[in-house]
Amino acid sequence: MDRESVGLFDSNFTREWEKVLPRKGAVGTSAFSRVIAAVDASHYLLTPSAVVTPESLDEISALFTHATQTNQQLTFRSGGTSLSGQAATEHILVDIRKNFRTIEVLENGVSVRVGPGATVRQVNARLARFGRKLGPDPASEIACTIGGVVANNSSGMSCGITQNTYRTLKSIVAVLPSGTIIDTSSPDANEQLRELEPTLFKTLSDLHLHIANTPHLKSEILRQFSIKNTMGYGINSLVDFNTPIEIFTHLLVGSEGTLAFIAEATFETIPVLTKVSTGFLVFESLQVATDSLSAIVASKPIAIELLDSASLLVLQKDPLSKGVLPDMEYLNHAALLVEYQAADDSELEKLKQDAQLFFDKTATS
Repeated sequence: MDRESVGLFDSNFTREWEKVLPRKGAVGTSAFSRVIAAVDASHYLLTPSAVVTPESLDEISALFTHATQTNQQLTFRSGGTSLSGQAATEHILVDIRKNFRTIEVLENGVSVRVGPGATVRQVNARLARFGRKLGPDPASEIACTIGGVVANNSSGMSCGITQNTYRTLKSIVAVLPSGTIIDTSSPDANEQLRELEPTLFKTLSDLHLHIANTPHLKSEILRQFSIKNTMGYGINSLVDFNTPIEIFTHLLVGSEGTLAFIAEATFETIPVLTKVSTGFLVFESLQVATDSLSAIVASKPIAIELLDSASLLVLQKDPLSKGVLPDMEYLNHAALLVEYQAADDSELEKLKQDAQLFFDKTATS
């Protein structure tokens, strides 16, 4: 159903969705409510036909059931910080930022159960007293929300491929397009999936077996996800897990809202490393800098950032760079900003000593 068939102020359309969510204020079709939801962090401008604000899983389930029966489209939106436009639509926009913001710290911070409307910074603030934090560390943590973090497989500078969303996700409460609600942490979740969604269960089982019996497919998936890869579905779940419910849980990572609504996510957390040291390495060219990357990774930095010659020239103009940035002409040069983190001073000192030996060896080779 497009906007032309719906109409900007179609009273029948409004009544249709108000029957699905009869709660007052749940369905907004005024020009104001639709126009202010027409933009996100991307460059797209799409005005939704209606903005729906559900409060519960039952309301989400009702939305899905009606949309599926009437062949209408739903787009879920929370933080809206993605640059790719996933949170924009000309159809039904489901706003979950207002609600679904629960944060429950478990096991003294070892894990945390979070609603999709809570931001990364809010979750980390609750975990701080336990000396823990989420593994994913996107730069937009002040605004991006957990629903988008999972749906986009958000990572960041420091988490790499071992502490990202996919690796730290324990379980999910999901609402499927049919309206089925699945809590993947339940002991019988696999049987629930088999009973309630037999086609999905069989499809996941068949795909898992097909890849397991096709060596070149399996090896290619392993190769693709051995590096930082946040694009598309987490199809490495078809290799990493055996049961359909485990595969489904991790296939949702990177799914961008196309498989199910993520109503809740439980993560394993990681310790906050409070001791930090950085190194600034200047190379003759971009090629030499990138050629050194694999070897520098062996010194166990938490993050590496590349600066090309243009960024170095801009940085050199900043008065704060005096005494920090080497005083030289940056022609075709490049630099790597390398950061190390540790739990205590002795551990950090060991990392620094090992790194210095490594850098000295690299400089003379």
